[in-house]
Amino acid sequence: MDPITHTMVGAVLARTVGDRRTPLAGATLMLAANAPDIDIYSAWTETSFGSIAFRRGWTHGPIALALLPFAVTLLVLGYDRLRRQRSPERAAADPRWVLALATLGVISHPALDWLNTYGIRLLMPLSPRWFYGDAVFIIDPYWWALLAITLVLARRGASALVVRRVALVALAYPLTMVVVGKFGERIAADAAREAGIAGVREVMYQPAMGNPLAAQLVAVTDAGYHYGRLAWWASPRVRYDGTVIARGDWTDPRVQAAMRDPEVRDYLVWSRFPWVQIEATAADGSAAVGFGDARFPRGGLAGGLGGLSVTVPPQ
Repeated sequence: MDPITHTMVGAVLARTVGDRRTPLAGATLMLAANAPDIDIYSAWTETSFGSIAFRRGWTHGPIALALLPFAVTLLVLGYDRLRRQRSPERAAADPRWVLALATLGVISHPALDWLNTYGIRLLMPLSPRWFYGDAVFIIDPYWWALLAITLVLARRGASALVVRRVALVALAYPLTMVVVGKFGERIAADAAREAGIAGVREVMYQPAMGNPLAAQLVAVTDAGYHYGRLAWWASPRVRYDGTVIARGDWTDPRVQAAMRDPEVRDYLVWSRFPWVQIEATAADGSAAVGFGDARFPRGGLAGGLGGLSVTVPPQ
């Protein structure tokens, strides 16, 4: 999810379970909720595709999740010591509760990142496998609103019971979307077969931006990727528009040569539904080879995530 969602979830957790436990509970949870995203530094040290190949990996896996709470705890306790040197009358943060809340905040991060179609490697570095929740768009304004209402009520002095009930609704929203998404995948898979799409292996259900009651669909077959759309209020709910992207011939020598390009290798590390095509062939026999991921159309809102093209010499 985006940093705003991670931060707001940390703040809501602080208001509901942390504030009465120790000073600096809010700072601890908001910092910990964003801690795995320290891999953002790769955006400045790697190429664009090198960055996406590195992101949501090592710092989101089990080793980092075990170590990051201690790092956050040391930072918070260091700050606590400095602030009490300036104001000795302030209560000291409880190291045990700081560590417990830091652990809660850090664990919340991969749980939220799993929710969307971008993916997360929960087992890195033990396994490079990607996991996808396909339940919540990466930026969800409705979830922001629920989290914001919780924080405003807490800020304005609403009773703890009211704040907790609203927080429960806010935190239950993504769980509800997971259930909706799983039902949507089943309905979309059945509709794909009824539409004559043979050999459906899986269907990706991606909630639309700003509209959790609609979703982009990608039905995956051995031959390619079929696009559709689901709208829960429509009849029929599911429509496949006939758009198909072929997987392409990955055994073609020109494709094999293009895959040795570092940018292509990095892009394919991240790709979920990769496809390839020979886009053009020059008179000298060189070829432009295009790669993409069916989750993100070329030239769409996702920008560079839509793919890349490399030129290979005559084979």
